[in-house]
Amino acid sequence: MTAIEMTAAAGTAAPKRPMSGAAAGLDAALGWAATRALAEAIRGGTFERLAAGRADPTELAAAVGLPVDRLLAQLAALGAQGLVQLEEDGRVQLADHAGEVARAAAVVLGGGVPAAPPRLDWPILDPALGTWAAAALAPAGRWLVLGGDAGFVRSFGEGLDLSHQAEDAAEFGAALAGEDWPVGLDGVLILRGLGRSAKTAISAVIEAAEEALHPGGCFACLDLVLDDDYAGPRHAGLWAFAQADLGGEAPPLTLNFLGLRLAELCFTPPVAAEAPDGVHRLIWSRRD
Repeated sequence: MTAIEMTAAAGTAAPKRPMSGAAAGLDAALGWAATRALAEAIRGGTFERLAAGRADPTELAAAVGLPVDRLLAQLAALGAQGLVQLEEDGRVQLADHAGEVARAAAVVLGGGVPAAPPRLDWPILDPALGTWAAAALAPAGRWLVLGGDAGFVRSFGEGLDLSHQAEDAAEFGAALAGEDWPVGLDGVLILRGLGRSAKTAISAVIEAAEEALHPGGCFACLDLVLDDDYAGPRHAGLWAFAQADLGGEAPPLTLNFLGLRLAELCFTPPVAAEAPDGVHRLIWSRRD
């Protein structure tokens, strides 16, 4: 049982709709990640500490014996499931129904945390996602898209002067490193599962975009993470964690895949757009 299903068992069930194959694959993988994070929070004492009242993330990490970035990743996964919330002063507290969910989860997790699903290769896309991305960004003019499949590009790029590099193309690595980009672009869209090990690639993409985009151009990333060091799905609602005062700790890439560089470049909070079912747990960030 995933954290979402546990929440439903606690009386907050959401209506179910049929999912596409791609969405079902994402749901299974992210459900496992959320379950693992919930198990860590229960067994490691995070829930117990938060049940006693609001807590500062840095102080909470010290209390439960976790590195700050690991504790924040745990809180991020729980926040994505609506179990914890960030206050304006940077402290976190449990949601009202979190205690019931934790009690149900403790019973389910008595047999151990479920095994991880098979590795997911990126992209797991269908044309519906391209249509959603186009509605969110309203692209026009010249665009560069790195990653994604033919179905995505067709539904996203209708009417655009679009350059595309698929992830399995020989030129993709060079393109991701920011080499040989066209200039005077109206937009750049990256579709890529970049974990914390890809800091160099992330910086290269940002720098290349700054040079290639004309003033007022749009840079956007749609990303999924299931890397080895992260306990849960990234989610647009976790933006506030990266903005919080963490006592001098840099926001870790597990919370926001562009980390401090994102803030330095004045990215706006992720856009609000209606995503295809099962895709709402992907993070969407943009700068324009």
